[in-house]
Amino acid sequence: MEFISILNDVLGPVMRGPSSSHTAGSYHIGRLLRSLLDGEPVRAAFTFDPSGSYAATYRQQGVDLALTAGLLGWPITDRRFARALVLAPRSGLRVKFAVAPLAGADHPNTVDIQVVSDKGGTLRARAKSIGGGMVLVTEINGRPVRLDGKTPAVLEIGGAVRTVPPLFFVQKGPALFGSAAEMVALARRRRVSLGRIAVDYESRLLGLPESEVLAEIGRRLGIMRESVSRGLAGRGIGMKLLKPTAGRIARAAAARRLPGGGLQARAAARAMAALHVSNSGGVVCAAPTGGSSGVLPGVMVTLEEEKKLRGERTALALLAAGAVGLIVARRATFAAEVAGCQVEIGVAGAMAAAAVVDAAGGSAAQAADAAAVALQNTMGSVCDLVQGLCEVPCHTRNAVAAASAFTCADLVIGGYENPVPLDETIDASLASGQMLPPELRCTAKGGLAVTPSALALGKKA
Repeated sequence: MEFISILNDVLGPVMRGPSSSHTAGSYHIGRLLRSLLDGEPVRAAFTFDPSGSYAATYRQQGVDLALTAGLLGWPITDRRFARALVLAPRSGLRVKFAVAPLAGADHPNTVDIQVVSDKGGTLRARAKSIGGGMVLVTEINGRPVRLDGKTPAVLEIGGAVRTVPPLFFVQKGPALFGSAAEMVALARRRRVSLGRIAVDYESRLLGLPESEVLAEIGRRLGIMRESVSRGLAGRGIGMKLLKPTAGRIARAAAARRLPGGGLQARAAARAMAALHVSNSGGVVCAAPTGGSSGVLPGVMVTLEEEKKLRGERTALALLAAGAVGLIVARRATFAAEVAGCQVEIGVAGAMAAAAVVDAAGGSAAQAADAAAVALQNTMGSVCDLVQGLCEVPCHTRNAVAAASAFTCADLVIGGYENPVPLDETIDASLASGQMLPPELRCTAKGGLAVTPSALALGKKA
């Protein structure tokens, strides 16, 4: 069974926004290639296929910054990240980017790379960012390889042996389940919640005590809280298209000046706040992606502040969300480039619905059903990011998904019997997403992105 972890693949990575596929994934490609060099990089050339998503959005979504920062070996959260292209020459690295046909490219986020080191070695590679910050390096100097950052590797390059250290947690044990049906059946047999099954899964898979898994989840919850707080306060917010409005909406909700208002409106405002931070290049926790990194923070902070969820219960609710994302990662993808927005913000909404059910004391079966209902209501959602940025319509989609998570949980706990289970819903979502034309899959060539008003929006410098 493929190695898929909640901490590696679903509730992370901790990253700078705006995009896990484009920003975090590209950074991880750069870090992997750095470990294969015989010295420090001095020249690097990156080529993107014109038919892919990278070619259309690499400047807008920080692919160029991320590849450069990764090659330099900086942490992705480094304050210098936004100035990587300016600072790279001062570190002795010159980079260039080009768009040209790549023969055999089988993914929209494929890149060919050539790097020269200060010792004269040349490394040629092909890699792809496959969603949620996960990557594959598939070719080194003309030879097929499989480097994913999850498994240590040793390669012979130019007569020298290179050790490739992992970028993520490594597998130490077996996966407890591989489908939602198996997951729910196991929870039913043990008479435990989805969150409890999730912490056991991760503990056994990574060889970590449950206390360490819960502590790491707590750390990522802290990053989510901080992103909501910063976004609501408007601290360090500098988006390209939108003005920060989350704080204004939250204040209107608190003053009961909204026609609907209530918990859902406050969750929506918090979700937008976290996405403000992501789109300003701030530090967020992808959940499961950068473009959907507002949904779970909005829901989790709402559960804490409005439902007084505390301590381990909060971590378990977030792990329940992670368990749903785990099944999506195994059966489908988190890449909008492959299947549209339904597998990013749509999946985040499904994960959030499971978290709400778990927090309310619902069963694993109810959590899975709430997730399925949420995903069924985003089926066919296109990725039509305006001007190649994760701002419009991503902000309002994050907000609506956060609000909808509570509604989906209410429906299932209230008695709705979901006829199409989560596994089948995920399969249908992937299939429908793959039917979308490339123009509607993260290339900014269709949908809202090509409306006159969207094209006329003025980007800030």
